[in-house]
Amino acid sequence: LGVIEAHGRDETERLCDGLPSLALTPRERHGRTFHEFDLDAALARRPQILLVDELAHRNIPGGRHARRWQDIEELLDAGIDVWTTLNVQHVDSLNDDVARITGIRMRETVPDRLIARARDISLIDLTPQELIERLQQGKVYVPEQARTALEHYFSPGNLTALRELALRVMSDRLDSDVRQVMDASGVAGPWPVRAKLLVAVKGKRSDHGLLRAASRWAQRHQAPWQAVQVTPLRDVDPATASESSNLRQQAEQLGGRWETLSGDDPLAELLDHAARHNITALMIGRATSRRQAWWQPVWWRSGWRRPLVDRLLSRRPPFDLIVLADEEAMTRPSRPRWRPPLAREWLWPLVGTALAALAAQLLSTQVELANLSLIFLAAVLASALRAGTRSAMLAVVFSALVYNFLFTEPRFTLAMIHQDQVLTVLIFCLVAVVAGQLAGKVRRQLSELRQSRHRIQEMLSISRSLASAADHARVRDIAVKALADTLGLPCVFVESDDAAGPPRVTASHPGQIALEPPALQASRWTHQHARPSGHGTQTLSAQRWRFVPVVGNDTLRGVLGLALGDRERPLDAAEEALIDNLVNQLGSALARTRLVADLGTARLAEENERLRSALLSSVSHDLRTPLASIIGSASSLRELWSQLAETDRQELLDGILSESERLNRYIQNLLDMTRLGHGGLKLERDWVALSDIIASALKRLKSVVEPLTVERHLGADLPLLYVHPALIEQALINVIENAARFSPQGGRLRISGAREADQVVIHVTDQGPGIDEALRERIFDMFFSGGEGDRGPQGSGLGLAICRGMVGAHGGEISAGPADWGQGTDIQIRLPIWEPPASEVPAEGQHQPSGNAVENDVTAIENGGTAMENRGNAVERSRNE
Repeated sequence: LGVIEAHGRDETERLCDGLPSLALTPRERHGRTFHEFDLDAALARRPQILLVDELAHRNIPGGRHARRWQDIEELLDAGIDVWTTLNVQHVDSLNDDVARITGIRMRETVPDRLIARARDISLIDLTPQELIERLQQGKVYVPEQARTALEHYFSPGNLTALRELALRVMSDRLDSDVRQVMDASGVAGPWPVRAKLLVAVKGKRSDHGLLRAASRWAQRHQAPWQAVQVTPLRDVDPATASESSNLRQQAEQLGGRWETLSGDDPLAELLDHAARHNITALMIGRATSRRQAWWQPVWWRSGWRRPLVDRLLSRRPPFDLIVLADEEAMTRPSRPRWRPPLAREWLWPLVGTALAALAAQLLSTQVELANLSLIFLAAVLASALRAGTRSAMLAVVFSALVYNFLFTEPRFTLAMIHQDQVLTVLIFCLVAVVAGQLAGKVRRQLSELRQSRHRIQEMLSISRSLASAADHARVRDIAVKALADTLGLPCVFVESDDAAGPPRVTASHPGQIALEPPALQASRWTHQHARPSGHGTQTLSAQRWRFVPVVGNDTLRGVLGLALGDRERPLDAAEEALIDNLVNQLGSALARTRLVADLGTARLAEENERLRSALLSSVSHDLRTPLASIIGSASSLRELWSQLAETDRQELLDGILSESERLNRYIQNLLDMTRLGHGGLKLERDWVALSDIIASALKRLKSVVEPLTVERHLGADLPLLYVHPALIEQALINVIENAARFSPQGGRLRISGAREADQVVIHVTDQGPGIDEALRERIFDMFFSGGEGDRGPQGSGLGLAICRGMVGAHGGEISAGPADWGQGTDIQIRLPIWEPPASEVPAEGQHQPSGNAVENDVTAIENGGTAMENRGNAVERSRNE
C-alpha cells in the first residue's frame, strides 16, 4: 500500500490491516501536520504492484510534484505497476461538461494522456440511489462531510449525469481497445460493437439534406459520425470546391467530422476508409432512376456507368447501407461542362504522332506492318505522361488516322481492304485507349504525390521555424508570413488584451495591413466566441477576410485573418487542411512561448528572492560588525575614561573613526548599487588628471593603506580623463581598499597608469593570495563572496560589482588577472580617451581640478548628488552585468 485515503472510515482501515504498506511522510501547512505519499520510499522499495489512492489528489507543498498523478507517472517510468482510483469529474477533458452539470469547476484534474496510458480500466458503477445510501451510511465520507456533499454536489440529477459521463469514457476506451485488437490481429472489420456512421457526399448542393439526415440518425443512435468526400486526382472545378467548403462547415456545426479522400475510385476509397475506422453504417444519396438514352447499350447501363450505390451492394459490404433519395433527382441534372483541350493537350499528340509517323516511315522497309503500330503506341504513352488522359485520347485518334492513311493498303486513303489490317487497327486503338488511360492515371498520381510532398516539406519547414522561435512575436511573424506566402494572399494576426478590448493587428504580411471597421468587428466576434467568421462562413460572410481562432492548450491565443475574398477560386481540401494544421501548430507554439515566458518570470522572481535574501544577510552582517565595534569602543570610553591611558583613548577613538568610515563606505556602496540597478546613475563629466584622482583616493584611504608600501607609476604621456571624477574615484577606492585588505602587513601595493592606443589603463596590483582563474569573472557579480582570495567571507560582495557598473557607465572595462611579481592580483581598469575641444583645453599655468575638488564631488555624491547627464547605454550594460 502506497497511500489509502480512508477519510476516517473504520471499514476501509480494517481492510488495510495486515497488508505491507509504506510509511507516510509528514508535511507542515498553515500550522497543521499532513501525511503524504512518500515517493522516494516507493522508488527505493520498488514493489511489483503499488496501491495509490485518489489519482487527482493535490499534494501538500514541499514534495517533488504538485499533483499525485505526477508521482504516479514517475512510478510508471521506473517500471512499477500502480493501481489507483479516479472519479469521473476529475477527467481533464470533461472539466467543462462537469462544470455545466454541477455548477462547480474541479481544480484537481488528471490529463487524458495518463488515462490513455493505463493498461486496464475498470468501471465501478452504482445507481444514484445506491451511492446516496452509501453516503448516508458513512461509507464514502464521514457523516459531516457526507451531509454537505449530499446537499450540494451529489444530488440525484448530478449523479445520473456523472454516471452517463463515466459510461461515455468507458465506451471511448473500449472502442479504442477494439481497434487496437483489430489492427494487431489483422482483422479487416468492421466489428459492430458500437454504432459509427459514415456519410458519403459528392460536393453538390443536395448533400446538405444528407448531412442533416446523418445528424438526426447519429443523435437517435448516440453515435459519432463523419462526412467523407472522395475527390478525383484531377483538378476540381471551382463550383464543387466552393460547395465542399460549405458542406464542411455544415458538418462541423452539426457535430460531425469532415475528411477529404483523394482517388479515382470512390468505391475503393470508401471501403478502405470504412474498414480502417470500424464503420458500422454508411449513408449515401441516390437519385431516382432516369430514362436512359436510346443509344446506351445494356452493358453500359449495367456495368461501367452503374451508380455507386449499386456497386456498393454488389460488393456486399460488412456494414449497413442507408440510401436516401437525392433531392437533385427532382430536377433535371446538369450536364458536366465540357472544357476544350488546352494548347499543350493539342501539341503533344500532334508532335508525337508526327514523330511516330517519321520513325515508322524510316523503319517500314525493315519492320512488319503490324509492328509499326507499337511506334504510334509510344506516342500515345508519351502524350499521356506529359499532358494527361485527354491528350492521350487525341493521340489515339491521330495515330489511328495516320497509321491507316500512310501504311495500310490502299495507301494514302482511309479505306482498308485487308481484314488483318482492320484487326490490327482495332487492336491498336483498344490497347492505346487502355494504355493511355493507365498512363494518364499514373501521371495524375505522380502529380498528387509531388504536391503532397511539397505540402509536407512546407509544413516541416514551418514546424521547424516555429519550434526554433524563442518568443511570442517571432512565432506570430513566422506563421503569418508562411501562410501568406503559401496561399498567395494577405494574412494578419489580430490580438486583444481581453475579450471586451478592441482588437489590434500585431502582425501582417505583406507589409503593414490595416483592417476596415467591418473586418475588425468580425475579428472581435471570433475572439469572443472562438469560432470562425467572415468570408466563406455563416457569420459576417460579406467580409473579404476570414478570421480563424488560434487555440493552444484550450486557451484562445489570438485570431488569424486570411483575405480569401481576393482569391479567384475557393480553397481546395489540401489548402483547408494546410490552414488547419498551421493554425494548430501556431496555437501550440504560442502556448509554448507563453509557458517559457511564465517560467522566465518565475525564475526572475526566484532570483530576486535570492538577491533579497543575500542583501539582507549581507546588510545584517556588514552593518552589525562596524556598529558593534563603534558601540563597544564608545561604551568603553564612557565607562572607563578615567582608567584608560591617553594612548588607549586615542586608539579607541581611532577605531571609532575607522569603523565609521567603513560603515559610511558600505552605505555608499549600497546607494550606488541601487542607482545602477534602477538606471538612476547619471554622469556629470569633467576634465581631470588621473594623478589627482589617485591622490584623493589614497588620502581618503590613509588609515587603510598605512601598513603598506604604496608605489605610484604614472606615464608621462597620460592625457586628461573626461569622466565623472567622484564616480571614478569611488571605483578606485573600492579596488584599492579590496587590495589593501588582503595584502600582508608591510606588503607592496602598486598603482600604475599608462596609455594604450585609445585607452588609459590603470593597474592596481597587490601581494595577496590571488584569485583562482575560474573566479576572476565571477568576483564582479553582486553578492559573490569567495572563500579565499580577494573575495573572502568578510566582504559584502558589492564593491567590485559597483566598480564594474561605474566603469561601464563611462564606456570602460574592468578585469582581474594575476600579479606580475608571482603572487597577488592585478585589477585593470580601462577608460576611453576623449579628445578635448579647443575651448576646453586648460591653458598653460591653469591648474587641473585638485584633490579637494574631487573630495567636494564625492561629498556631493554622498549627500545625494546633483542631476547628472544620463548615459543610458552604458548604465543599461552595467545593470545587465
